Amino acid sequence: MVEPLEYYKLVYRIAGEAAGLLRDLACRSEYTRSVKGDTIRADLEAESYIIDALKGEGIGGKVVTEERGVVSLGGEGPTFILDPLDGSTNYKMCIPWCSVSLAVAPPGATSIREVIAGVVVPVFEGTPLGFIKGRGCFKGFSAIEARSESRGVIFVYIDHPEAAPILLGILGRIRELVGGKLRVRSLGSAALEMSYTALGEALAFIDIRSILRNVDVAAALGILRECGGEAYTLDGRPLDIGITRIEYTGPIVASREPEVALKIAEWVREVSSAGP
Repeated sequence: MVEPLEYYKLVYRIAGEAAGLLRDLACRSEYTRSVKGDTIRADLEAESYIIDALKGEGIGGKVVTEERGVVSLGGEGPTFILDPLDGSTNYKMCIPWCSVSLAVAPPGATSIREVIAGVVVPVFEGTPLGFIKGRGCFKGFSAIEARSESRGVIFVYIDHPEAAPILLGILGRIRELVGGKLRVRSLGSAALEMSYTALGEALAFIDIRSILRNVDVAAALGILRECGGEAYTLDGRPLDIGITRIEYTGPIVASREPEVALKIAEWVREVSSAGP
């Protein structure tokens, strides 16, 4: 069995190289054009680079990835969970807020809770954020010192205007929770925003779109948990989904303060069920 630290070094290096590739390709029309749905050419370039790099390691296993689904690396081995470009809409518009997300689970793992190392690498600015299960969360290779108190910021994602009343129905309660000062942001890279929530730079990450997948959150969820936080489904269960294929998380609420995440999840569920 390869040590988790060695896995961390591997995903850190390869994801970092892919982020460098994306920087080189940024703001060039041939790489920001759509090739299928929301997928742009840069997504495919970064994905191909990472898959080829993992194959070159000769360790076998498979990659569960946003664009191609499940890709065999040959033989038995670990499972890598990959989002080659989280925030592709920002990247397409030349907005420098996007990331590469790569996590790894040991051979035979089937659950996101079994992921043992991962990294979220900002494409343009900032130190990579990562984790090693049981050893903590990191900026690069330095242990993270999270803020003692989370800022009065929440990251919120809704999928259509009709969902806005749900947000309005909980903002007042969250404002009271943080003592009256609250800022709402939606920046376009869920992995980065969940990771910054893990650092205490935001109070909570709320996604009620039901479109997030295991590839989007595998690395960031590990960072959050190793920083002492948790992500919950709206029924109050810690997030746990499979990693053997693409799976959706459903609506989630995450915070470095688990009791805060649970309370917000309760409020979202209550307002959602109340209807118009």
